[in-house]
Amino acid sequence: MDLENNVVGESPFMDILNGNKPGEIIARDDSQGFALIASMEPEAAIHWLAIPFESGFSTEEMKNNHEERFLALLEYALAETKARVDQYPELGNGFTVKFHLGAYETIPHAKFHILSIE
Repeated sequence: MDLENNVVGESPFMDILNGNKPGEIIARDDSQGFALIASMEPEAAIHWLAIPFESGFSTEEMKNNHEERFLALLEYALAETKARVDQYPELGNGFTVKFHLGAYETIPHAKFHILSIE
């Protein structure tokens, strides 16, 4: 996947990464083209989204058409979250990684949800 041609896109997540919309960026890796951002609608004490810089396609499309990138995003989500366990006590009981497929995915931007276990 050519990141040079896909860094900009229509997505509220890209607006956060580009500084056009308020939001908390937890981690950003420009070389891999991934970021970890705080969810604007948290479902747990910690609710982050691991996203690729590319937008315009769903998680399911990423899985089906760019499986290597899908797996790399999953690895990124796990590694970045594990690296922050000491900084965020809410992660002390562990965390869940989930993603949505089909109509429930309302924003066409691939993402993994990271949620603290309460």
